[in-house]
Amino acid sequence: MEKTVHFIMYHYVRDLKNSEYPTIKGLDKELFEKQLAYLLEHYTPVRMDEILAAYQKNDFSDIPENGFVLTFDDGYIDHYEVVYPILKKVGVQGVFFPNTMAWKENKLLTVNRIHFILAAVELKGSLAMNQLVADCFEEMDFYRNQGVTLLSNEELYQNLAVANRWDPGEVIFVKRLLQNALPEEIRTEIAKHLFQKYVGCEESTFAEKLYMNFSQMKEMKKNGMFFGIHGYDHYWLAKLPKEQMQKDIDMALEAMDELIDRNCFVMNYPYGNYSEEVISYVKQKGCGLGVSVEARGAQLGVDNRFALPRWDCNDVYPKEEKV
Repeated sequence: MEKTVHFIMYHYVRDLKNSEYPTIKGLDKELFEKQLAYLLEHYTPVRMDEILAAYQKNDFSDIPENGFVLTFDDGYIDHYEVVYPILKKVGVQGVFFPNTMAWKENKLLTVNRIHFILAAVELKGSLAMNQLVADCFEEMDFYRNQGVTLLSNEELYQNLAVANRWDPGEVIFVKRLLQNALPEEIRTEIAKHLFQKYVGCEESTFAEKLYMNFSQMKEMKKNGMFFGIHGYDHYWLAKLPKEQMQKDIDMALEAMDELIDRNCFVMNYPYGNYSEEVISYVKQKGCGLGVSVEARGAQLGVDNRFALPRWDCNDVYPKEEKV
């Protein structure tokens, strides 16, 4: 018999109002505590271990109705300093998906360069957003002058600046441009330049403060938290050549070996981007379950167990309040 479980996705969870970047797309600590209290009143927490065991038995009768699972992406220090003490106090297991390169090499990921570029720009207002788009155009013009073939700025903007339920078109343009629309070396260099201009911090110092370290994660696991895989370098896995996709997953598995069960690990696809080829490979490597970013409850026993949907934390009551 199938059961519906609500997987909920979080990223940054911090005291936003008093932070250096209050406009970062995260959740305030106080609101997180309110959401958790609401969930505990109306739903039942479920451990990831219990869900994996139910799949192995193909029997979901022990999974409670209206269950919920809290998941936390990217391995931020927020998860250790803010989330972990709260969950430990109330006896709820969190499921954490750190990006491996961030803590293993102390490198700032491009996804986070983008987040903090945008957060810094938002603090300065709409004119700064216009300037950021212009800076992106100027950076691409530089590479065109070096002989690199790219679509025109106008074509790229038209193709990429498609608003979604969270962000306006110009923000999506910057995100998609620097996430995957340009060749990797070019988008990485542009993101580094823009990070220095708008954030102005040495990247290794910033990374050291932004991410959890391995000893912190081991402590969390020892005290009942669950860890899964979120890739090595936060790539759009389905857009990579096959060999690069496999290498990224292999490197993540190797680095996370002490924190996961290699015979039944949980895969979280960066950006929710996967394909049949990606799923086939993680299954081959021992994956027991995967999660995506489709916003709805997961029907265990019905939905594809290797791409279960997750709500965004902003879908959860009480809703996010503007800072």
